[in-house]
Amino acid sequence: MKNLIGLLIFAMTFVSCQTKTKVDMIEPKDAVAKVLDAHWSALRAKDADAGIGLVSEDFLSCGSDPKKFWNKTDMYNSVKQMLSNSELKTDITVDKREIRIAKDCNSAIAFEQMFLTPFSQKIPVRTVYHLVKENNTWLIDFTSTGFIPNNDDIDKLNKALE
Repeated sequence: MKNLIGLLIFAMTFVSCQTKTKVDMIEPKDAVAKVLDAHWSALRAKDADAGIGLVSEDFLSCGSDPKKFWNKTDMYNSVKQMLSNSELKTDITVDKREIRIAKDCNSAIAFEQMFLTPFSQKIPVRTVYHLVKENNTWLIDFTSTGFIPNNDDIDKLNKALE
């Protein structure tokens, strides 16, 4: 009997310490990837209306210039003006993308890394996104975009700016 009680205590402890079933993150990651893909499709099509439909009402974007802080309206106006340039090439290939879904599956952080060849063929760009799920729809509510030179090139860039 003593052994049986000890075995039951061991079994209960073992079972209670097992990893709980993880929430399936594949579906929300795919949904976020679709929003990011739709964002790039809208830019390639030069469709500012489609692009702005992917962002939340309280959207904030930090552009690559230290003075660029845009709300939804500012972003729309800037993108609309940029896309009206018929010479602008919008063929951009994302080289790397990572998506992290919050445990509650209602928000996500993603980043993409690429060369924005219309602006620089030498320095890659990284955009960090925060997305929220509102009324069962994923929306971008924050972006921060910056050029990310190789560490070995920082001295060269500093000298070029003298």
